[in-house]
Amino acid sequence: MAAVAALWHSPLSELEHDDGLRLLYGFRGAANPPRDVLIVAIDSASAKAMGLPERPDTWPRSVHARLVSGLAASGAAVIGFDMLFSTPRVAADDTAFASALRQAGNVVLAEAVRRDFLKGAGGETLAVSDQRILPLAQLTEAALATAPFIVPKTADGVTEFWARLPLAGDLPSLPMVMAQRLTQRAPQPAWHGAPARLDLNLYGPPATVPTLSYARALDLLAEPEAAAATFGGKAVLVGLAESNPSRQADTHRTPFSTADGVDLSGVELCATALGNLLEGSWLRRMPETAGLLLTMLYAGGLALPWAFARPAVAALSMLAGALGYALIAALAFAHWFVWLPVVMPAVFAPLLAGALGLAAHYGIVQRRRIELERAVEFGLPRQAMERLSAMLGDASEGRTALAICLCSDIVSYTTLAESLSPAATRELLNAYLARFIPVVERHGGYASDMVGDSVMSLWVAERDAEQTFRDACDAALELDRAMNGSEGQGALRTRFGLHCGQIYFGAVGGGGRREIRAVGDIVNTASRIEGANKYLGTRVLASGEVAARVPGFRGRAVGRFSFVGKTRSLDLVELVAERAAEGAEHAFAAGLSAFRAGQFGLAAEHFAQAEAAGCKSAAGFYLAQCAGLREHAPDPDWQGVVALPGK
Repeated sequence: MAAVAALWHSPLSELEHDDGLRLLYGFRGAANPPRDVLIVAIDSASAKAMGLPERPDTWPRSVHARLVSGLAASGAAVIGFDMLFSTPRVAADDTAFASALRQAGNVVLAEAVRRDFLKGAGGETLAVSDQRILPLAQLTEAALATAPFIVPKTADGVTEFWARLPLAGDLPSLPMVMAQRLTQRAPQPAWHGAPARLDLNLYGPPATVPTLSYARALDLLAEPEAAAATFGGKAVLVGLAESNPSRQADTHRTPFSTADGVDLSGVELCATALGNLLEGSWLRRMPETAGLLLTMLYAGGLALPWAFARPAVAALSMLAGALGYALIAALAFAHWFVWLPVVMPAVFAPLLAGALGLAAHYGIVQRRRIELERAVEFGLPRQAMERLSAMLGDASEGRTALAICLCSDIVSYTTLAESLSPAATRELLNAYLARFIPVVERHGGYASDMVGDSVMSLWVAERDAEQTFRDACDAALELDRAMNGSEGQGALRTRFGLHCGQIYFGAVGGGGRREIRAVGDIVNTASRIEGANKYLGTRVLASGEVAARVPGFRGRAVGRFSFVGKTRSLDLVELVAERAAEGAEHAFAAGLSAFRAGQFGLAAEHFAQAEAAGCKSAAGFYLAQCAGLREHAPDPDWQGVVALPGK
């Protein structure tokens, strides 16, 4: 029994996931594919036939709009795209695609998920978080839903998929969303109660799932009767799938991969996962402990004849037992989708039992025991833990780099939280962050710290500093629109502050507790700049240093300010998507110039003109400042610096 347990925990056990699965699939052969699932393959032959570029990511999205419209008209029950549309292309094509998605009302677009691991100095994982990368906003809004499709990759290839992502709020996967659409009227679908991570039950080699080329699909859509017969009531998945192995892309090794390198495409794996969910046919793998116990009991049964029978009879009995078990495992796999261990019980357990039996009969027990101990002793070591994100580098050492920091704060959050229960407050923040963080990630930033209602986001300027700073400003403007210019779930009025400079990012702490944090003056200063919004009546403020690094910065200077606890005053600029009327801008600039010169009466006149002309942000603040300062003579050293009372 101990020898079986040792083999089970040795590198030999990995054969169950590779050779064992290949044996079971080899016995079963190809299975009938799901009747309601069809693949439309984006391939080089279609590109040539339609006169399109060979690279699928450069195809005009108007072509996809045409496909979606045709499939919807033909009665396709649900349509899925296993490709990410996260970057804008030709505006007219993007708009056409979005319009087709909206009219169809049953299209699910792929999104990506980036997993971040935060680890301590000793290599232990401190936290794991999944960050979603969504398609373009206009496509996301037009689609029925967006969802990821993630297949964990191992040294043995791909054998599993995530039906839901627990670390991303139990987010359903692309095949799960499509299955939900197809079974929305079923009282209890086949996948009801399934765990989040499932073992794929492959239908066969490449193209076992019914597949049409993109060009052929468009030809069929031109014939309404043929299109309805082909696509009506079905789930249609669109993705990369090449019949030519030399042109394969987005492929994965599976037990059906051939020796000449033909693997399964990602879209066929997605179709397989969808079929498994619809049929309830994913593989049910025996738990690790149960598999070990079964193998140990089985090995014990095989060893029993060696204690009572001659070696020849014992060997025949053991062979019959191994063949009987292999047959049971194959039948369970083919008919009940149960994945029993087969290599250990049917191959290694008989070998071990036979070896021990022969040792007992021929007096070589000691030698065999030494050989087995040596086999375990030379097992492969565990692989090293994954490194931190390339942006962070070594967490124990950290790094110092030029960065731009965006600090945000929800307006009147304390008052809002007082009116809600803790659970409701948590749901509110989760919805807020689900809307906030993807914007930061989409613009190349990293939401590095979240405390209460405040989020600190960073952009590290490693190569193109100008573009990095522009990305941060674009993110701030998009967040302003999302939080202050729109309604809906997760939209809460928010103020933002931007500042730049050198920052340290790495492990900070002591006394057994360490966290990955950003440390530097720009963090505190960005927070102070964010707080200045509530005094000036603005929503997005940036330091003059940020504005100087972005040619064509979209904003207006709002003055120079000093903050409590800071020795150096800062020029602040309001970041805006659209400037106010030219007269308002001119009046505000003239008022600011007069204010800096100590001409408070003249400044008040200009600020009043600016406010009346529509430039309300900051003008009202300066009118109040001028009213107070006119009652007192200005300081002889007056330079127009306004001292703000606090954050």
